[in-house]
Amino acid sequence: MKIIETKDAKLMGLLGRVMQEKHIELYPDFFKPYDTEAVTASFIEHFKNPKQAVYLWQDDDNQDAIAAYLWLEEEEIAESVYRFGYTRLYLHHILILPSYQGRGLSTELLKFADHYAKEHQIQHVELHYWPNNGIAKHTYEKYGYQVYTEIAQKRI
Repeated sequence: MKIIETKDAKLMGLLGRVMQEKHIELYPDFFKPYDTEAVTASFIEHFKNPKQAVYLWQDDDNQDAIAAYLWLEEEEIAESVYRFGYTRLYLHHILILPSYQGRGLSTELLKFADHYAKEHQIQHVELHYWPNNGIAKHTYEKYGYQVYTEIAQKRI
């Protein structure tokens, strides 16, 4: 696999469909139908922030084929009277396209994130996942992620 950074908002508008459809499958009352134009526009805005980056994993045998992507952001978490401030590498999306799943790419993306954090002297790598996504939960636990907060919701 070849890893490249992209700022191609249109490409991300297309690739994001897989992620959104999975979210809709798990939580149909929470997630909106996919809108390629809206997602493309949002990535145009995201790419204006130099602290955000998207990396693509290209198939060695077919340079036009994207196997996976990782969207990350360096964020400063402000100190408050209740907690210490810190810098984190936040992983917005980790996506393995369906035809590449089961090949160990999740581990490769997480290793890449760890390496990125070390290179940028960031001590915390954080992400979130939906509780019904058992595959994600298992993958992150296996790779050493620990849950440190949970959010609960009640609908009235």
